[in-house]
Amino acid sequence: MNDRLLVLWHFAATRWFRDTRDRVRLLARQQARLRCFLGKLVTRSPYYRGMPPELSSLPVITKREFLARFDQLNPSGITLQEASAIALRAEQERDFRPQLAGGITVGLSSGTSGSRHVFLVSQADRCRWAGQVLGRMLSPASLRQVLNPFARPLRIAFFLRAGSNLYSTLSSRRVHFSYFDLTLPFDGLMRRLAELDPEVLVAPATVLAAIARRESEHATGLQPRQVISVAEVLDPRDRQLIEAVFRQPVAQVYQAAEGLLGSTCKEGRIHLHEDSLHVEPVWLDDSRDRLHAIITDFSRTAQWFVRYQVDDLLRLSPTPCPCGSANLCLSSIEGRAEEVLWLPDPRGVLAPVFPDTLRQAIYTMEPPPDRYRIEQHGRRWEVRIRPAGDIAETAMAVALSRMADSLDLAKPDIHFSPWIDPPPAEKPKRIRCISRPA
Repeated sequence: MNDRLLVLWHFAATRWFRDTRDRVRLLARQQARLRCFLGKLVTRSPYYRGMPPELSSLPVITKREFLARFDQLNPSGITLQEASAIALRAEQERDFRPQLAGGITVGLSSGTSGSRHVFLVSQADRCRWAGQVLGRMLSPASLRQVLNPFARPLRIAFFLRAGSNLYSTLSSRRVHFSYFDLTLPFDGLMRRLAELDPEVLVAPATVLAAIARRESEHATGLQPRQVISVAEVLDPRDRQLIEAVFRQPVAQVYQAAEGLLGSTCKEGRIHLHEDSLHVEPVWLDDSRDRLHAIITDFSRTAQWFVRYQVDDLLRLSPTPCPCGSANLCLSSIEGRAEEVLWLPDPRGVLAPVFPDTLRQAIYTMEPPPDRYRIEQHGRRWEVRIRPAGDIAETAMAVALSRMADSLDLAKPDIHFSPWIDPPPAEKPKRIRCISRPA
């Protein structure tokens, strides 16, 4: 099938032919596709060959184990060395078009968890991804513009630290896709963005906030019809700023090297894509609302993610979504596992301090900092804030101490350091546990 027709097919199937309102039927279809996928997997994969085609019998794979068995977990036998070489060359030369044999695109994740992840995408995967993203994310007004041959093409501005053939698959005669390289000077990107004047603005959350601050200061008239956050956790304060400036709700696409995992519905809630994923929860608290997900993607063709443990910290919604979707609904994506900090309780047992709890404590400051970064090194917490100063540092120390008291945990040993802007090619990490207390 022609690539354009394949994208159109996946778009239509995602937009109009998915019936996800009945969870029993959704899971029945999921299990049927999963059985078919596992039957092929145990014959094609060197790693899974000979194992029973039953999900519960297969091992859980971590990122470290996945990369160690990279060539056994893709049907082409591509080695990690081969894939890394082409991905790193693309990063260095800023040319993301080269492919491996068979039209395989190599991607390099931007490293939310502190280490980068290489992933493979086939031409069929690219078409499916493009169709699903457009089908799930285009607003009715944007869709009408795409379908109207007399209207100008829909202009999408996409900011990311690395491009990919995957993203450029969105381009067509009716969709004008523009990639903005975040390793380039921000002022130049803003001038180019003003010239493009896009209907759809897609960027990491911190970049959207920076664009919103620039627009509030200079009033260039930038007014996208849709604003979509990708690649980072959307901080509540950033969301508030972005929505106030652009007067549009911020939608989210939950995507990682592991695939297109979730997206927001018309009600603004994030749903996991259980029509192409099987999700096993690993509960992190007694209330069973925070979890890590073990995912099996039965839709990808270039790489197998089977019982792969995703380190993102997810929080389930306590109530069904008003949109009616039966897909699992999240109240938030709080961050990565490394963003959970640890403090001892009165018995000396380490207890987690979840990133959402930290953010809420910081936002009790008046005013809260524009920027902050907290790194845990045992009992010592290295804190950087901007704007700095004695008053701000005292307020931060009080907020973190009160948080520890409210959780009945030992207070952290807080040390302040000067603010340092992160390199443009790196994803900013506000909260990070380097080492737990002994």
